[in-house]
Amino acid sequence: MSSQTSSTPPATAKLVLVTGTTLVPAGVITSIRDRGFRIRHVREDRLDADGLARALQGVHGYLIGGFETPLAVHFDAAADLEAVAWTGTDYKPHVPGWPRAVERGVTLIAAPGANAVSVAEFTLMLMLAVARPMLNRISMPGREPGALSEPGMELSGRRLGIIGLGRIGAHVARMARFGLGMEIAHYTPRRNHPVEAALGIRAMSKQDLLRQSHIISLHRPGPAPGEPPELGKAELNGLRDGAIVVNVSHPGLIDHAALLQVCHTKGIRAAFDGVGEGPEWDALTALGPDRFLAVGQMGFHTNTANQRACAQVADELCDVLSRRTSAR
Repeated sequence: MSSQTSSTPPATAKLVLVTGTTLVPAGVITSIRDRGFRIRHVREDRLDADGLARALQGVHGYLIGGFETPLAVHFDAAADLEAVAWTGTDYKPHVPGWPRAVERGVTLIAAPGANAVSVAEFTLMLMLAVARPMLNRISMPGREPGALSEPGMELSGRRLGIIGLGRIGAHVARMARFGLGMEIAHYTPRRNHPVEAALGIRAMSKQDLLRQSHIISLHRPGPAPGEPPELGKAELNGLRDGAIVVNVSHPGLIDHAALLQVCHTKGIRAAFDGVGEGPEWDALTALGPDRFLAVGQMGFHTNTANQRACAQVADELCDVLSRRTSAR
């Protein structure tokens, strides 16, 4: 990431809002200042709507490092805003007001692929955690390990069905094939022939993939408003008995009521990186982590991925603000 000699930017310099406490490394914030921009660092991870509106006043650039929800009303009120940077791959599910930002001429920046390895590794961890249930066996102070659960699933030689062979999906395929000895198949609307050839991956229809795979792993963007789940009732009923479903993309990609049903009728187990809501979700979590394991979204969250993603989007944010200054 480019930098200049460190100095205090003048009071007339453009102002960049950085939110959050852990995602954006201190060095990245320093690099923005070294590029000649003032910093407003709001050290809160979950700003409410009013707090975000106040923080955005007079801001030219916005680096999202917290878990706030920027809405259209925020972009309407932020008259000076020129660019917004999201420290991940897909900002759309997390920034509901993004269409309004685009209408107002605000540049939206993301970091496709920056956390792909971290998310892929986390995918395999969830896969193994469900295939080999162990949470009841963890030894803790004052608690003896519980009784053995049913025998786990050995993954070597099993078929992993990947839905979405993008950057993350390709990393998962590579790790599972060469690290765990799994057979890999995939379904995606846009085939990636070079990756298929390099990894020996077989392309299948979605119906065949669901029917023939021991594990299904979802790697596609979150659902657009009004879009049906990627795995609805028909798709989930098409899974083979005893299959495992891993979803590190977005909870809304799977119909929770239909998933609950097949957990009971077909012995399906599942793991989510991300938390849903509603009575069906509550019923899923009540199954226990050996059958349904859900964590607050964290697959992206490693030091390496955070540094890579934040440095990339911060540099682009500064470039956009600098170009707009020069154009004036």
